[in-house]
Amino acid sequence: MLNKKVVIGAIVVAFVILLYLFLLLNGITYQQQVTATEKASLEIIPAGQIPTADTSLLVITPTSTLPPQAEVNGVTLQKFIKIEGTGGVGLRIRRNPGVEAEVVFLANESEVFIVIGGPEEKDGMYWWQLSTPYDESRSGWASADYLVAVNED
Repeated sequence: MLNKKVVIGAIVVAFVILLYLFLLLNGITYQQQVTATEKASLEIIPAGQIPTADTSLLVITPTSTLPPQAEVNGVTLQKFIKIEGTGGVGLRIRRNPGVEAEVVFLANESEVFIVIGGPEEKDGMYWWQLSTPYDESRSGWASADYLVAVNED
């Protein structure tokens, strides 16, 4: 009979050879994948040809249907106002003047804004364009019925 040590040694050698072949074949497959993968390329575009977003759509242009010094309930252009009279519910700030215009956000009772446009008359109300002094992205149109001028003393 064969010696136990010889049989165990043969099994170990066979296992090592099979493991080596397995790793060798996987290594070749991996090398083929690496060489077959496309390489990234960098295209330098001259500065004059770089496409940019049209930022003119982001600029809020004040509009007014009344003279520049128009005043409605003490509210006028470039003055601070606060939201008041909503019963704590807040005021819908709209993308454009009018009750049918899209609501952009809800302004809180007593929140302070600066008047940047208006007034415009629509749907039987006067509308002012407002912006928060701390975040210009919080801007839109609000009904003058819920705006109160802030004393700047």
